[in-house]
Order: sequence, then C-alpha cells, then structure tokens
Amino acid sequence: MKKAIVLTLLMLSFAGSAFAAALATNVATTAGLSVFGGVDATAAGAASSPLVKFSTGVQGLCNFVTATHVSYAIVTKHNTGNKYFGTANDSTSIYWFQSVTGALAPATAGSVATNANFATAGWTAY
Repeated sequence: MKKAIVLTLLMLSFAGSAFAAALATNVATTAGLSVFGGVDATAAGAASSPLVKFSTGVQGLCNFVTATHVSYAIVTKHNTGNKYFGTANDSTSIYWFQSVTGALAPATAGSVATNANFATAGWTAY
C-alpha cells in the first residue's frame, strides 16, 4: 500500500494531475477518484489510463508546498472505516490515526507537507 501511496503522490507532485480540476493542497478528494498524470496539467487531462484509482469509498488528501512541490504528505481514509493512513516523502513509515466512521476530514489529516504532519498526538507508526 505504501508503494501505491508514494507513487500516487510523486506523480501528483511532479508530473501534474487531473481530477477534472487541479489538485489543491489539503483538500480531500471524492471517493473512488482516478488520478491521471502527465508532464503538465494538459497532458494529465488527456491521459487515457489512470495512474491510481482509489477504491470505492476511499478518499485521499495530499499536502504539498504549492510553489516548489518538493515535499509532500499523503493521507487516505475509507468512508466506512475508522482509521486514517498516511506517509510523507521524508518518512519510511506508514502512520495510522484512529477516528470515527465518515468522510476524510482535512483538519484530522493534518496540513503539513512533511513527516511532521504525523508528529501530532494520535498518529502511530507501523
């Protein structure tokens, strides 16, 4: 799972993406979203095959520095589950956070674009 998360984020951060709208930092995606990539937003919009497709009911969130896209943290959560899962480019761990059932909440996921995103109370490394 970590490889899929990291691959998704790398493609989003460096290659551009298309979600029918530009990717915004610290904004939850819709469940079951397909992520397309390319050398820029135009190429991503024209891509025919997704790089990643979230399962039905799974939402994602990516924190990145808009100006540089150098670092990132990514978080996912299933709408019927009660755990958030996340990692960052400067981490070798996958983190989890116990929560309540429901949609991914950006405030719970954190807003930092590094491993420090998971240094707050409640996040645990596997």
